[in-house]
Formats: sequence, C-alpha cells, structure tokens
Amino acid sequence: MGNVSEIVSDVDLDTAWGNANFGEHLTKRQVVASAVLKCASGYYQGYTSKTIAMELGLISEKYELTSKGKRYLWVAYSGEPLKNV
Repeated sequence: MGNVSEIVSDVDLDTAWGNANFGEHLTKRQVVASAVLKCASGYYQGYTSKTIAMELGLISEKYELTSKGKRYLWVAYSGEPLKNV
C-alpha cells in the first residue's frame, strides 16, 4: 500500500463522486482524506462527503472507520506506506 490510489482506485473514486461539487480548491482525494479524518476524530461532516466515503467502503453505517478507511487515513496523512497489510 504505497499510496491512496492503491486503496481506492480513480475509477471507484469517480463512480462514488458522481456529480458532487466541493469547489475548485479541493481535489477529490483531499475531500476523501478529510472525510476519514473527521470520522476518526469524531467530528461532523456534510452528508455528501460522508456518503462518498461510505460508498468507497471507508466509513461504516455506524460512522466508524472500516479497516480500509484506517489504511486510507494512515497512508493519506502519515507519509509512510503500509507494508504487508
């Protein structure tokens, strides 16, 4: 797991994203990384970003990170790849 694209493919991201619009200042990956960080930290986020993260399998129905979500969070923010996961 060297980067977030190996956890969530661009195709899966585009499919889950649909017609969402968060403006031009944030990339899709920045929105998803923020979504998993907010979930892990117990902070509220908007419906759209939460739904995208859920469709990607990063957040559960109970608003908890899945194991895939934990991996995404680590890779997105640590700067270190996960090995043997």
